[in-house]
Amino acid sequence: MHPLDIHWVYTFGSVALVAGASFTGMVALSLSPKRLSRVIPLMVSLAAGALLGTAFGHLLPESVERIGSGRKLWGLLLAGFITFFVLERGLCVLCGTGAHSHHRHGDPNGHESSAGNRPMITNLLFGAAVHSLIDGMAIATAYTVGTRLGVITTIAVLFHEAPHHIGDVSILIHKGIPVVQAVLLSLMAGATAALGALLVLLVGGQSIAVTTVLLPFATANFLYIASANLMPELQHERGLGQSLMQTFLFVTGCSLMFASGG
Repeated sequence: MHPLDIHWVYTFGSVALVAGASFTGMVALSLSPKRLSRVIPLMVSLAAGALLGTAFGHLLPESVERIGSGRKLWGLLLAGFITFFVLERGLCVLCGTGAHSHHRHGDPNGHESSAGNRPMITNLLFGAAVHSLIDGMAIATAYTVGTRLGVITTIAVLFHEAPHHIGDVSILIHKGIPVVQAVLLSLMAGATAALGALLVLLVGGQSIAVTTVLLPFATANFLYIASANLMPELQHERGLGQSLMQTFLFVTGCSLMFASGG
């Protein structure tokens, strides 16, 4: 089999695995709302650490090796940050909601008026779809560099997609969506990762230069998600025990993914 074909198989196998994380939302059904509200922040802590460890331990070093450590690399990283900020701002304006609405995994017991449920659900699913699209691009970009980097990137994406989907599905169920439909909707939103991966493979597979430029964007994506979306959620915790556990999992996620770069 041609190496390029292997990358396609690995990429879409990984994307299918990440999309399948939507089914982890079923876990929410076996947990009490109180327990769920405590478990998700712990998963978010591990996810934030995994994203940072992967970005600094794998994606950034690979970007430096390919581009160098000059202003071109830092310019691309900055452009990536700006791109994801503008994308998220545009999403919020388009849907008429507050920032990070599709990344909030707080207490699923929060109640809203039924009149506001439809816009909220639309925003949640649209935001999840856009984010999954970018995740797919990151996975495909990593696999075009090498299988090992692709696997590590997939693990990092999976770590933050699991709590994402559990939170999304629990919210959908709380808003009156039937269990099976809620899981299927989340799965459909996550499936856009396949489109993102396809775009990168069709273009990046034909040009090393394109992949080289996409690497810093994938790095910026991981850094942005961890620092702008996930870590701020952890600041809401005030309990000593929960805070210590979140800190431990955050450091563990960073260390494990960074150390795997050996």
